[in-house]
Amino acid sequence: MNTSMIRGFLKIVVLKALAEGPKSGYSLMKFVEEKTGSKPSSGSMYPLLDSLKAEGLVSVKSVGRTNEYSLTADGKQKLRAIEAKRAEFTNSFVEGMKVLSAMTGENMSMPAGVVESIRKGEVPFKELNPEMEAFNSELCRILKKGLVKENAVRIKRIFANALKELKS
Repeated sequence: MNTSMIRGFLKIVVLKALAEGPKSGYSLMKFVEEKTGSKPSSGSMYPLLDSLKAEGLVSVKSVGRTNEYSLTADGKQKLRAIEAKRAEFTNSFVEGMKVLSAMTGENMSMPAGVVESIRKGEVPFKELNPEMEAFNSELCRILKKGLVKENAVRIKRIFANALKELKS
């Protein structure tokens, strides 16, 4: 995940991390890195934590030489509202995939299944994310350049070989 993408969602990831329990700023940066593959800078994290504190979403307590951040009641409420919005979005997406499938005749069960897993709080294929992301990017590049038709036989062979390998 690229850094600008993380920046846009850093607040949510930090609130989710704090829902698990109090954490230091450094622990939060490590949590984000573990979950997204990209570690935010202290120049991103600490101003965000100051902002969350000013909004009343987190509290700060000194523990030895570090500050420990915790969710406040308002922070928990905000996180519940975010979760409700996420559920609404994923429900709409799954329904949209069903409609798209009916309209086009294309099978949309794979993307719908992935979103369904995410809706349940599971991260499907977590161990394969870098490879899947690179694969999807390459497929999108081929699609955008209009190269699918002329490479269909080769692409089908690649899929058939991959399927054969997965089944074995």
